[in-house]
Amino acid sequence: LYRRNLLCSIVLRTIYRALTLSTAVGLTLVLAVTACFASGSKIDACKLVSATEASRVLGTRVTVKAVDTSAAGSGAASICNYNTGSLHGGFMLLAGRIHYTDAAAEVAYQKQAATLDIPPGMAKPSFTDVNGLGEAAYLLKTQGSFQLHVLAHGTAIVISMIHDANAKSVSQARALAAIARQHLH
Repeated sequence: LYRRNLLCSIVLRTIYRALTLSTAVGLTLVLAVTACFASGSKIDACKLVSATEASRVLGTRVTVKAVDTSAAGSGAASICNYNTGSLHGGFMLLAGRIHYTDAAAEVAYQKQAATLDIPPGMAKPSFTDVNGLGEAAYLLKTQGSFQLHVLAHGTAIVISMIHDANAKSVSQARALAAIARQHLH
């Protein structure tokens, strides 16, 4: 458990830094994220939200492409990139099995881990709890980007968007997370 918590705190710090630096969301994020998830049956993130469903929610044509996480080893996380042809129009969906016995405690831990070791001059993320999406959910907001984290049915779903968390984009993220959660069954 200690090793998992240490890995997850590194993962959350890496995600936060990648989000605040926007252009750094590459292999570093992929490698770090997959280490945090439980082994076992891997979820295909691209099957949780289809291109048609994403296009309907975002109001524009979307192309879907899986992110290769094989370099990360046998992690049970999957990442899918949903591209609209605009830097600020698409999103990434990460999904993976995660072991937790208390969703609220897991969320509290994730929030705490995301605020550790923030470099000087970099703002800490802000958090807003979100109801109605699963056992627990929250928004992690940074300057110019945000993530919606949802825990549901032993799975972590993360919708990551590189633009401000305004009412429209948060509503879109909520709709996408709800679709993803429905496809978990």
